[in-house]
Amino acid sequence: MSQDEHRAQRREAPEPEEGARGVPKLVIVWIVCLIVWGVGYYAWQIGKPMLGGDSRSVPVVAETGADAGGGPDGGAIYSANCSACHQATGMGIPGAFPPLAGSEWLLADPAIAVSIVHDGLQGAIEVAGTSYAGVMPNFSATLSNEEIAAVLSHVRSEWGNDGSAVEPALVDEHVERFGERGPWSEEELVETFGKP
Repeated sequence: MSQDEHRAQRREAPEPEEGARGVPKLVIVWIVCLIVWGVGYYAWQIGKPMLGGDSRSVPVVAETGADAGGGPDGGAIYSANCSACHQATGMGIPGAFPPLAGSEWLLADPAIAVSIVHDGLQGAIEVAGTSYAGVMPNFSATLSNEEIAAVLSHVRSEWGNDGSAVEPALVDEHVERFGERGPWSEEELVETFGKP
């Protein structure tokens, strides 16, 4: 065999092999420091209330509505339960949800508005010359009588409306008179309370 026959093999680098170097001591020290810090922080937090986030500051909540002794906040109740359909401006959504601003149903006898909010409304109803067909849910299961009175007082005095405040006693009277009934229709409202 001549040397020319092994020339290609001699040109190749040796096969790589896995080294036996250990983990650097600096990395081991860093890992131990992180473990000690984590365990120490966890042990330091035992027994403290879980506030979420950091506990350097405590949120301060302003007293409004029932907390301030003035009853439920009708504006907050409206924002949470009504503004999605009737909008923050009270103008509703044309063709879908009727406006509350200038609504004859809202500004007429407050017993009508109490009936609609407490028991709900189903079917076509004409508001400000436009017919709306849909369903308004009842809020008797989610709002107390005081909250229903507060939200009605709010909407009867907003957006240029000049309706009087609704007392919780009126909602109580409605419950005594009609009990827990299903949703009203426009015809039933006119028959019971008269045309607004």
